[in-house]
Amino acid sequence: MRKKVTLKDIAKEIGVDPSTVSKALRKSSDISVAMQDKIKRIADKMGYRPNLLAKSLISKRSNILGVIIPDLRISFFSEATRGIYEAATKHGFESILLVHDENPENERRKLEFLSDINVDGILLNAVNETTNLDLYKRLHGEGIKIVCWDRKIENSKFNSVTIDDKRAGFELTNKMIQAGRRKIMFIGPNRGIPVAKDRFDGYLMALEMNDIPIDEKLVLETRRTFESSHNVLYRALQNGADIDAVVCMGGLVAFGAGNAILESNYNIPGDIILGEFGDNHIISRLGIPFYSVNQNPYEMGEKAVNLLIDCLNEEKECTNSIHVEVEHEIIYRNVGVQRIKPDDRNLERKHKK
Repeated sequence: MRKKVTLKDIAKEIGVDPSTVSKALRKSSDISVAMQDKIKRIADKMGYRPNLLAKSLISKRSNILGVIIPDLRISFFSEATRGIYEAATKHGFESILLVHDENPENERRKLEFLSDINVDGILLNAVNETTNLDLYKRLHGEGIKIVCWDRKIENSKFNSVTIDDKRAGFELTNKMIQAGRRKIMFIGPNRGIPVAKDRFDGYLMALEMNDIPIDEKLVLETRRTFESSHNVLYRALQNGADIDAVVCMGGLVAFGAGNAILESNYNIPGDIILGEFGDNHIISRLGIPFYSVNQNPYEMGEKAVNLLIDCLNEEKECTNSIHVEVEHEIIYRNVGVQRIKPDDRNLERKHKK
């Protein structure tokens, strides 16, 4: 079994009381500078490391932030957590990253673990608004500050950092309408978490403002996964769905939808324009141009940490419904890329033969 060097081990090596070692390592004025230097030198040589958890219980500050994210496969979250990590480091905090995979039970387990190790605060990207709300409130009651990022929690007073998802949904859909598209589908979850509802509401608002009737057959509700969006859209296309654009709730949804469109021998963007929120890395694998909402994830991560630190320093109240909005922009990515249709690719091979 691993045995860590303790204060008693150092005290035994030097021939002093463990309390003397403790005071020396804390640079207490009770201990001479010469003795402090000697004890520090021997402690380093023996490989002594202080017990951070024990220290945090005494000081009531661990200088650790917990970060909860939904999915490691999505580039938006990796960029946002980079911003979180760097901002936390600047403030002298370590950050622990945990993933809930959109599972409420996973989320509860991760949150309870963060409570057990006495983190100072949590940057929360919640599975949904209701399932673990009691736990969020209990953790706040224990003194653990919570700031929501990317996904706010409606009807609660937890502070949050997000983009204006409704406006982004409107602008993304409107871009497609300006490109001459009128049969625009929305695919993905459109209820539950505010980020889904707001993006869907933005889509509806764009249709209404451009006098395009809302067609319920062009709203496909799926899970936030590649498999779900791919299978649902592929079946719809095989059954004759007539569309010329698709607004996807998120990156994995868009990756699945894009694959379904290409597998159905449609051209992107010639036949169907694809639009998504934030995860341009995975969608670039399709080799097609597409619209993307750039949510400035690095900046979102930074601002979430700064707001949480303000709460910890009691400069701002963490349940005061403070909302920080990050600017977004609509980008047309992979401009000039034109993927060959599967049938055209076969013709090209025959020609070469």
